[in-house]
Amino acid sequence: MKQFRSIEKIDTAILYTLELTSSISVLLLAFGLIASMANVLTQGSVLTDNLLMQRVWAWTQCIAIDASVAGTILRTFRYHAQGERVKCVLHGSLSVLLLFTAAIVSNIESVQQTLNLTLDAAYGHVFLPVEVLIWVRSLVIVLLIVAHAMRHVQGESAPTMPAQVDVPQPPQLVLTPELIDALRAALAQVTVSEEPQVSQALPAPQREHRANTRACEGEQEANTAQQGPAGHGHEQEANNFERVKAYLARHPEATDRQVAEALTMSTSTANKWRNRAKETCSQGEHC
Repeated sequence: MKQFRSIEKIDTAILYTLELTSSISVLLLAFGLIASMANVLTQGSVLTDNLLMQRVWAWTQCIAIDASVAGTILRTFRYHAQGERVKCVLHGSLSVLLLFTAAIVSNIESVQQTLNLTLDAAYGHVFLPVEVLIWVRSLVIVLLIVAHAMRHVQGESAPTMPAQVDVPQPPQLVLTPELIDALRAALAQVTVSEEPQVSQALPAPQREHRANTRACEGEQEANTAQQGPAGHGHEQEANNFERVKAYLARHPEATDRQVAEALTMSTSTANKWRNRAKETCSQGEHC
């Protein structure tokens, strides 16, 4: 159908006309109900004695009822797709009743035209009594008005905004002098409790520095031993000897490791000059 633009436009116009007729049908049905009630109250002066009003009433009721078949069927499937069960059942029942009455009326007219009979004679060829057909048409009129009213109720209630749910707001924090003092006390406790951890974590870099220092001193002593006795080397050795000798004089029970850590030298160097100092003391020199 999309290949034929003109046919598609015609189908759209037909659908629009059917929807328009279905929307206007409630006015035509209301006119028919008002005219019928007025005819009953005036003892037939509105419709029975007025040929023009009879024809107007007949045309308006036919247009309002029979032209609503397509719109009712469309709304049945639409409400079924939307999951609105009540409206789907209502419009489905209307569609069945409208199609049934349309089929009966078409059958009567076909029999009359084909067999060239009068209208009264044509009624005799239909299995349904005329009184039942009149009741069905009356029921269809009432259901059409109800269906149109329900559709408009939905249209008015749809745009309404959903009810707003009151969400409890959290209380606002007010800074009072008591709250500030409490925060300061808490911060002071946290600071005091974290200080020992910091003090325990500090010696690690110092140990690494001492290890690096010992390694450098070991390399310096190895280089000094390879280069042979030089002036600078003799001064360094004499300095180390005096330092070790002085430390042992103050701490005679110190081990090689304690001497090395106290004088920032390697353990081998401390052992070397510690033995020299002991030999010097054993020879009778002043220690």
